[in-house]
Amino acid sequence: MKDITPIRKTKRADEVVRAIENLIIDNNMQPGDKIPSQTELSASLQVGSRSIREAIRSLESRGLLETKQGKGVFIKNNNMEFFLEMLKDSLVFHLPKEKKTLLDLAHTRKMIETNVIYNIAVDTPPGFISEFSLLLDLLDEKAVSDEIEAYNLLDVELHKMLIKASGNNIIISVYNHLFELLVRSFQKTGGMRGSKETSQREHRQMLVAIMSSDGESARNLMEKHIDSTIKKLEDMDFPEQARFFR
Repeated sequence: MKDITPIRKTKRADEVVRAIENLIIDNNMQPGDKIPSQTELSASLQVGSRSIREAIRSLESRGLLETKQGKGVFIKNNNMEFFLEMLKDSLVFHLPKEKKTLLDLAHTRKMIETNVIYNIAVDTPPGFISEFSLLLDLLDEKAVSDEIEAYNLLDVELHKMLIKASGNNIIISVYNHLFELLVRSFQKTGGMRGSKETSQREHRQMLVAIMSSDGESARNLMEKHIDSTIKKLEDMDFPEQARFFR
């Protein structure tokens, strides 16, 4: 079994939860598997037994663990939805301190969304163009009124709309679970001059490509769109940054 790294003493119960989640994921533990005892966890993580008990209660309340009297604590559930929930919680927990998390998210989006928009352009679902156009109009309104937080939320919804139109339930589920991370990443990264204007222009160009059934152009536009985000992240100094990117 892989070792687990001792954690710092602040926010102990929350960090113990993350450590146990990582232990389960890293070791590909399955329902019915027994986790290390409270004594072993306390020694490995270098925290008190009270923090261990609080973390186990938290994970039990979420349906991941169950305690069997006299036998120990066992994995109860590790289905896809629960794994995605744990992944989201872990990423959001580390977001304020890890530039790499944001870059990984942007690269993941690039791999997924470039192919999704290509497929949408060559085989556009009924009603998609009108819904996409409406959301672009709402984005324009928020940009003009300088409602940054509302603009960010709508921007995330626009990209989720693309994912939903793919009809791929696995990708849709992944994005639903990453919603909080997407929103927080927009808030964390830099609001650079011209970002909104560039974003609006590129979104409109994507719509034109979709309406023209031009999959290659749509894919290239999305690639350029997300590459711009990646470049901003790479140039960014953490943690001191403004409110949004795009």
